[in-house]
Amino acid sequence: MSIVAITRELGSLGTYIAEQLATQRGYRFVRREVLEEAAKVGELSEARLIQTIEDRPGLWERLSLPARRSYLHVAASVLEFAAGDNVVILGRWSTMLLRGVRHAVRVRVCAPPEVRTARLMKRMSIPHAEAQALSQRYDEGVRARLRQFFDVEWEDSDLYDLVINTERIPIDEGCALIARLLDSAEFQADDVSRREVQDRALAARVSEGMKIDERTAHIDLRITARGGTVTLHGLVFTPEDRAAAADVAGRTPGVMQVTTSVTIARMPPR
Repeated sequence: MSIVAITRELGSLGTYIAEQLATQRGYRFVRREVLEEAAKVGELSEARLIQTIEDRPGLWERLSLPARRSYLHVAASVLEFAAGDNVVILGRWSTMLLRGVRHAVRVRVCAPPEVRTARLMKRMSIPHAEAQALSQRYDEGVRARLRQFFDVEWEDSDLYDLVINTERIPIDEGCALIARLLDSAEFQADDVSRREVQDRALAARVSEGMKIDERTAHIDLRITARGGTVTLHGLVFTPEDRAAAADVAGRTPGVMQVTTSVTIARMPPR
């Protein structure tokens, strides 16, 4: 039982590595499926979700409710696919969402800008300036979104188990490097790590539901899950808010029990 999460720069051949690895291992390859599932729940277009992942956010959009909803739609979908095990997930913040999971191998695939530009020129039959601009725009968008939602720097090698530079490492060897990690003792699944992914997926679905429901869309709580028991943490301003949050959580499929660690803030006297 294994999970591979891959993030890649445009033109780095990361898609080819992900697809080939999935074929070699007999794993499910997931990319567009994340958006298909997220779009169903959120009643959004896949194009809109891609913008949330790959385009730089505007000033007001950074903190907007629609952006937060889109993030939660994608996150919940990624984690549910990951909970199925034996899967290669390309992009969709999977490397960040699966940090700390024992049996998840998180990979960044990159290459120098000019190498990627040359590949895009050849593959898309476009001039140098257009290929360079396309690559830069994609990189800037992904980098900005990771800062927005995870407060990390995309290029930080400490975030990954493996960084593959395809200027020197071909696709076959890149797959072989990932396979070695998948087969190593350090990345084998156990009951704790499998439950961790399931719990994260359930917590993400509860958070998603709270942002969809008009009664709780304005509430920001931290949600944790453990074996079907969901706990709400944070601050609300009325008992009705707390009750609504517990109701939404309890209605989420897979939730067996809801506990609250929620404080009701007291407004200062005027």
